[in-house]
Amino acid sequence: MDRICSAVFDKIRELSPMGRYVIVAEEEFYDGFPEDGERSYKELDRALSVLKNGGFIDVKYSRGDMYCVAPLKDYVDEIITPAPAAKPAARKMDMTFISAFAGSALGSLIISLIFALVV
Repeated sequence: MDRICSAVFDKIRELSPMGRYVIVAEEEFYDGFPEDGERSYKELDRALSVLKNGGFIDVKYSRGDMYCVAPLKDYVDEIITPAPAAKPAARKMDMTFISAFAGSALGSLIISLIFALVV
């Protein structure tokens, strides 16, 4: 998220709790813009579109210079940490497989003995 999107999202979070709609004037968004950022409708519209497409906010309506918006989820910076080196796990036989195999072998042996004695 760039600085303008972050500023717009921070302003929305400042004015409204999570999931609640609030009506915000265009000038209030511009107050939160970075000092060196361009304060134009085009930049504000782009920032709102990025936030909406990312699932961070919902825009119920925008009429003139008023916007009805609600924050949906917090923005969390993804910190990429290297995965710890995994030690190769010793392969263990699954006890369920062993017991099922032994049970079927025993069942086959019993049926074979019954047929051998009857015939």
